[in-house]
Amino acid sequence: MTYSKPKYYLIAFSLFYLFLIGIMVFYFMQVLELKRKEIHKIAHDRIDIIENVLSFEKKNKKKDNVMYQAVLDLLQKKATIVDIQKKNASYLQSISLDATQKIDSAFADLGYQIAYRIDLTHVILNSTQENMLKAPVTILETQQKVKHAQRVNSSEWEVEESSSNKSDEPCKDCPEDYANHFTVKQEKYIEVLNFNSIALRELFPLLAGSFLICTFILILYFITYKTIKKKEQEVLSLHNMVDNVSHEFKLPIATLKYGCNNLKQEYDSPTVALIQRQIDRLERLQNQLGVSSNANADELSFTKADFTQLIEDLKVRNSAIDFQASWSVVENTIPFPQTELETILLNLLENGIKYGGTFITCSLYSKENKLYIEVSDNGIGIEKKEQVLIFRKFYRIIHNNVHNTLGLGIGLYQVKHLVDKHQGSIRLNSIVTKGTTFIIRIPYA
Repeated sequence: MTYSKPKYYLIAFSLFYLFLIGIMVFYFMQVLELKRKEIHKIAHDRIDIIENVLSFEKKNKKKDNVMYQAVLDLLQKKATIVDIQKKNASYLQSISLDATQKIDSAFADLGYQIAYRIDLTHVILNSTQENMLKAPVTILETQQKVKHAQRVNSSEWEVEESSSNKSDEPCKDCPEDYANHFTVKQEKYIEVLNFNSIALRELFPLLAGSFLICTFILILYFITYKTIKKKEQEVLSLHNMVDNVSHEFKLPIATLKYGCNNLKQEYDSPTVALIQRQIDRLERLQNQLGVSSNANADELSFTKADFTQLIEDLKVRNSAIDFQASWSVVENTIPFPQTELETILLNLLENGIKYGGTFITCSLYSKENKLYIEVSDNGIGIEKKEQVLIFRKFYRIIHNNVHNTLGLGIGLYQVKHLVDKHQGSIRLNSIVTKGTTFIIRIPYA
């Protein structure tokens, strides 16, 4: 018997399990990305609303606005960026604190921790297209800093205005004449700092369900694998036991045959003949338990007389059964070992008896250099699902979860083995409650 190699099952399952995990991780990452977009959209929408009530309004720049005046000072080169930042440090701090309080309050119900920042990126004098800023300048940032900047949008506004001193009298305090046409660009950034915890909380049912499914599959496989291994060991032990018993039977049976042959020479008695037949039957059973791949070269071939005697013995033991036998082979001797042909015929015929047959036919005929053995009965039949299993070693047909007939479950296995040995084939036709027909075809010269 060929046993499956468990390591191949383990490798196949491992590959399948890793593939399953990969698919689940892929789809979880897709869901996580969708959740990221959803959370950021909620944050962006609320920020847009909050901007209308912030102290710093990027779209309303008036002359008395601190930032507006700072831009003018920069354009007129009255101050540098560093000077402006130092001069307006308290103002920048106040608007940042105001933004922090309003944003934290707005997102308190959602539990979002929001970091928000506005950078001034360009102050461009339109006449020369010169950017007065060498690097972006942060003009507003919440107390929670933006760690991984995500630009929400960019905005810009254009200012064109001029101023001149029209008085003819000298004035030391009067402002200098100027004509300004400039463009200011800024960028706004937002980040949900606790996105991971929010996503984990909202996706926890999905994550927990996926984990439970993977764990369940793993446990189920482990239990199944362990059970299969246990059953495989049990079957292997059974085979070893049967093989050992079969081997141990050989010497006692040979001794009995030797003794019976001696008695037969001394006494011509029906009882001795009966003992002889039963010993022969016991030897056939022993041969079924341990299949030998090497036929005895000196064994006699199967003859028509052997066939007739076999059928007659069955009739004697089963008087209630109607047997019909026919020998249509041209020769009276078939070039096959007697024991092997008797084993095939007896197993098929006795199976017909065991499974309810009351009318059994057995035909041997030859055609196109092939020997055909056809055995039919009118018994209970074999279900379709059972027909592919009955040739397995130790397999027995079960009706309503009960073995209704006695036997070892190796008869048809023995038949299949012997037919395969001679490169033959078996065809099975069976209808439940109608009967079964076995047709064996074996090539021979």
